[in-house]
Amino acid sequence: MKLKKSEAQVGAACEKFAEVETGRHLRVRSEFMFRDKPAELPGDPSDRRLPLPQDRPPSTRLPSPRGIALRVYLTALFVAQSRNPGTHPGNLLPLNDVDMLSWVDLFATPAELSRKGDRNYVTVRDKKVRQLHSALDRLSGDAFRLIHLPNGNKSRGKYEGFQLLHERGTPYGGGSNPDRYMVPTEEKTPWLPAGLFLNGWIHLLEDTEINFLLMLAWLHYRFGARSVFVASDIRLKQFGLGKDAYEAHRMLERFGLVDVEEDPNRHLDGYLVTGYNEGTMPKLHRFELRHEGFDEQAVPKIRSAIERRLR
Repeated sequence: MKLKKSEAQVGAACEKFAEVETGRHLRVRSEFMFRDKPAELPGDPSDRRLPLPQDRPPSTRLPSPRGIALRVYLTALFVAQSRNPGTHPGNLLPLNDVDMLSWVDLFATPAELSRKGDRNYVTVRDKKVRQLHSALDRLSGDAFRLIHLPNGNKSRGKYEGFQLLHERGTPYGGGSNPDRYMVPTEEKTPWLPAGLFLNGWIHLLEDTEINFLLMLAWLHYRFGARSVFVASDIRLKQFGLGKDAYEAHRMLERFGLVDVEEDPNRHLDGYLVTGYNEGTMPKLHRFELRHEGFDEQAVPKIRSAIERRLR
């Protein structure tokens, strides 16, 4: 189980976050999770058919099996936002130094010690470093351009001092992203609570759940409403969030991070919505991001939700 394997690492990462200066919130510019011009959908219209990967926003393109690129980028933004608004933050943390706070200390994964014989083994820290390298390669690649590796041509220290770039990443249709990241100056920016990092949620939530939270943060920012909803065409074409990822709201509600208001007449028979007369559409779910939910520690909250679910 991911929770059991990660628990000790999550606690250690939370302690390390207490040592590093961070922002009061995670603020993320709209371009990271939302595209203004709707993307085209390939083939026949479907609530489960997504735009091509290159046509989705960076947030919903970044996830990959067992990858941590989305978490790495959001964590780097959170750390950078301790700097003054309107400035280009530097990166003074080493990637991996056992004698001082390093980037690798800020992440928790389900990695476990691997043994090959009596002497040869791969430590958890070694595995985390490899995951971090892989994430930075992905973030700096042509498909994303969300970070710059100033030492990328060196044989050693390739990833040291990586620099954040603007959240828009590679433009749709291809090209470069020449703008260095600047700490947001506007208060009206989509945001998530600092507890996402300080209380360990970032390590245990699935990428689909993180992207659902980013979508809700954008909807609250854009409409200023307590309760928000999203139509399927906007969810697909502008957020790049598929139907299966949309269902992340079910677990987020159990974790106490999201309130969900469903149409009381809505009933699911498999994937079909029933209980409506012909020509009558079910009402859209309405959601509220529960900022106070992030004030609780992730490990006991998730464990409790899983145990209730199993019962």
